[in-house]
Amino acid sequence: MPRAAAPSDPGGRAAPALTARLAGSYLLLQAVAVGAWWAALSASATFRAGFELGDPAVLNGYRLPDAALAAASVAAAVLALRARPSAGVLAAVTLGVVLCSTLATVADVVASGSGTIGAAAMAGASAGTAAALLLLRRAFP
Repeated sequence: MPRAAAPSDPGGRAAPALTARLAGSYLLLQAVAVGAWWAALSASATFRAGFELGDPAVLNGYRLPDAALAAASVAAAVLALRARPSAGVLAAVTLGVVLCSTLATVADVVASGSGTIGAAAMAGASAGTAAALLLLRRAFP
């Protein structure tokens, strides 16, 4: 059943635009958080120690995937904030990137026996990205 437009919104576009802005805001926040996280890793050995996965080279191996995650998040966020229906496609790509990184992080945590906080953070990012994608699917069916 189609939704009735609010009297102040004769075209019925306010709700989808608001939903898209919410998704876009999350995706932009995620991109900023990835950059801030890498900055904190570089700035503090104590902070980094909580995320180490055994050999420091393993954690360093996540730089490129995290750069891809941040770039995909920004691209999807820009489209979502502009209420472009194609934002959902980029959000789906972003979800694929974050899910792959999450699974790899979980595997590295199991192999190293350390860095569980990183796996928890990635699981949260996966859930947040999935929620953003669902919001965009709702905004642009």
